[in-house]
Amino acid sequence: MLIRHGWMLAIVLVSCLAGAGCQGSRPAPETSRLDITVSIPPQRYFVEKIGGDRVKVNVMVEGARDPHTYEPKPQQLQALSEAEAYVKVGIGLEDAWLNKFKAVNPALKFIDSSTGITPLQTEAHDHSHDDHGTKAALVADPHIWLSPKLAKIQAQNIYQGLAQIDPSQAEQYKANLNQFLKEIDQLDQNIRQTLAPIQQRQFIVFHPAWAYFARDYNLEQIPIEVEGQEPSAQELAAVIKTAQKEGIQVIFAQPQLSPKSAETIAKEINGRVVLIDDLAPNWSENLRQVSATFAQALKTTSR
Repeated sequence: MLIRHGWMLAIVLVSCLAGAGCQGSRPAPETSRLDITVSIPPQRYFVEKIGGDRVKVNVMVEGARDPHTYEPKPQQLQALSEAEAYVKVGIGLEDAWLNKFKAVNPALKFIDSSTGITPLQTEAHDHSHDDHGTKAALVADPHIWLSPKLAKIQAQNIYQGLAQIDPSQAEQYKANLNQFLKEIDQLDQNIRQTLAPIQQRQFIVFHPAWAYFARDYNLEQIPIEVEGQEPSAQELAAVIKTAQKEGIQVIFAQPQLSPKSAETIAKEINGRVVLIDDLAPNWSENLRQVSATFAQALKTTSR
């Protein structure tokens, strides 16, 4: 899924770079900060909030890329070979990566930020093996970082992981955690106030990243794409029909993905495509801006 080829060569290159028999010297590791790797930019925000100046955080999938099809580069695996911990977003997103990570760094510690979170289940459709319709299977929705409520659980898990790795700084991590939890509570209150006046609670989005956010704030996400599968003509027609029935005139899309299907629907309903980013690095400010975008778009529907 995420990594289909090329990782064996990357591991060989990393092993050579890290080994004593290769030419050149390996730089001495930074001793003043913990070397932490995460999957996506919002996780870096979480780790830096809790770790403060005690952590150096590397991101595997920068925001301009799609995590669902990403393959780590050799230089990233080399950097990972020196990391002390990897913070997982969990719920299946990194499953295809972890054995490769362990191969380049057997001592790597894993902190699962999704511990204690029950994932939402979404349908994954397969159009390739059924001429008479689609087959669907339930898969865990990985986008837990888009829920402030669940972000508080993730923050607790990250704190516990950092405190275990670096117990001498546990008290500072705890203080940072408490401050971050206050920030999340304030963000949650701001989002609720922003979304409270709207009447239209349904929204159409290309990639179904916003189910947890929708659950938190009494919204309903209507996805176009499901688990990387483009919609069939029948599914596309159904979304257009729903949009027309509900008076929806805005289709939300991600900057990392092709907006073609979203633009097709927008044209059919005489609407427009608006970009919202689920991977923006400034997590708190991004959710505040997204909530304002939702409020404005849903307020101006024709219903």
